[in-house]
Amino acid sequence: MRSGKDNRGAFLRRLNIRSRIVLVLLAGLTLHLALMLAVFNVFSQNYLKSSLYRHVEQTHSQIGLSIELMVDDVQMLFLQFLASSDLYRLLGDETLPEEVRRADYRRLASQLIGGNELIGDVFVVTDDKKEYRMRSEEDIVERPDDLFLHSVEASEIPVVGTIKRGLDGDAYIPFGQKLRNFNTGQNAGTIIFYLEESKLFEAYEASMEGLGYSFIVGGGNHIVSHPDKARLGDDLPESDRFHPADRAGYRSMKENGREYLVITYPLNQRLRTLGVDWKFVSVVSSPDLLTAVSEGNRIAILFAGSAFVFLFVLSMVIASRITDPVLRLRRKLASFGKTGLRTIEKRHLRGDEINELENSYYQMVDRINQLLTENDEEKEKQRRMELVALQSQINPHFLYNTLDAIAWTARLRKQPEIERMISSLATFFRISLHKGDKFIPIEEEIRLVQSFVTVELMRFPDKFEVVYDMAEGIRGQRILKLILQPLVENAIKHGISEKRGKGTIEVTGRMDGGFLVFEVSDDGVGFKGDRPLETAGADVLFQSGYGLRNVNERIKLEYGADCGLSVRSERGVGTTVTVRIRREP
Repeated sequence: MRSGKDNRGAFLRRLNIRSRIVLVLLAGLTLHLALMLAVFNVFSQNYLKSSLYRHVEQTHSQIGLSIELMVDDVQMLFLQFLASSDLYRLLGDETLPEEVRRADYRRLASQLIGGNELIGDVFVVTDDKKEYRMRSEEDIVERPDDLFLHSVEASEIPVVGTIKRGLDGDAYIPFGQKLRNFNTGQNAGTIIFYLEESKLFEAYEASMEGLGYSFIVGGGNHIVSHPDKARLGDDLPESDRFHPADRAGYRSMKENGREYLVITYPLNQRLRTLGVDWKFVSVVSSPDLLTAVSEGNRIAILFAGSAFVFLFVLSMVIASRITDPVLRLRRKLASFGKTGLRTIEKRHLRGDEINELENSYYQMVDRINQLLTENDEEKEKQRRMELVALQSQINPHFLYNTLDAIAWTARLRKQPEIERMISSLATFFRISLHKGDKFIPIEEEIRLVQSFVTVELMRFPDKFEVVYDMAEGIRGQRILKLILQPLVENAIKHGISEKRGKGTIEVTGRMDGGFLVFEVSDDGVGFKGDRPLETAGADVLFQSGYGLRNVNERIKLEYGADCGLSVRSERGVGTTVTVRIRREP
């Protein structure tokens, strides 16, 4: 016994992993297929029978719904006629000649019907027994009989009459209802619709094609619609083999040695309120209906052969899907470090254990590539810093001394305005550079703004004035450099310069808990609505100097996301930019 197991184990070990998986899958799937076919042979006939019966019932339900919609259309037409004031005016106008009244009625009835092909004719019988019809008198058809008219007059709901025929053999189903004036509530007579039986028949004609036929019976089991037009209007007594059942369902019967199913489907009970008590009946040949069962058995045999081939191919595919990640990972591990590290674009990421190993390999490669990229970036930063340091070796005192020389020259030549402008410019550059410091006292930031304003006032004399209002104890606080100057520049350039007359810019500062809050307000031209800085990239309003958006980004990077700029403005009133930054501890 042990020797047999060892032999089987040795045989399996001689196969590669893919062959083993194919063998196991094929054996399992073949067993599953055999069991499935056995179950199919046992239960297929009953299942298919039930499915076919359900299909027939669903078909009956759909056809019944179509017929119900037709009856609803007729009821809607009744309402259109009952609500037509033109109809009552026409019938009550005794001054019109009778021929003119009949012609006007035909035109009005055709207009109300609106091309509905279900309606073959429309009769109106007035209380004084005058009769009007939609079709020409040359189209001969059986008129509504007195018994039917009496039934309509005695009923509060529509009444369905017996089949009427035309001279050409066409059959009509009369629907009658009282013609009661909506406005006065008085009876004006009776209105009768003649439904074309052929249109009703078309709705279900193809429902049982190839299996049998269908027909409709009304109250008393008289035939309302039938493929054999000679049987229209006939009654089906209980002794008749095709007599419908009282409720929905089916029963078997035989005729001439052939078995049939008689299926009954009563229409919606709601239609009884419209005078319609119909049943939809189908007579289906049982052998024809169950032909699909025999055909299904033949197809099952073909399916079994095709399924075996398919399962073999599927086993190969599944085995490949299982083993390919292992083979791919083995190749990648074998080539690791030989061809350099490259980012892997095409990845096979799934959730099984084999792919977890492959994903670990991918993560390792990604991490190594990330470290190499970070190393390259650090080298590039170091190179830039060295370049900046080299450029910074240029002594800024050369610029200060040059500006001081120009200022002394202006003083010697008695040019005070030029001297003041150059001195302000020198102060502006001295504070801006400030030995490369990123933070300066607020006092120095105000001096920087004042220097800039002095230069701008030389450009725009008497155009504006700047008012400074700094709270006590705030001037010694250190803040990020070049925060307020771009805001003042923005106020001059976009607010005051476009304003007629002299403007005012107010620079205020205060402490708010752990924050410093500055506001730069102007009474310039302003603009409509608030402007979110994050969406103002291309707007010239936000590009002066460093640009408001750049100032906002610098503040957020240095102080955090809860700090930054906010802008509010009103056209013709002015603009206020608020700066909120964190205080030094």
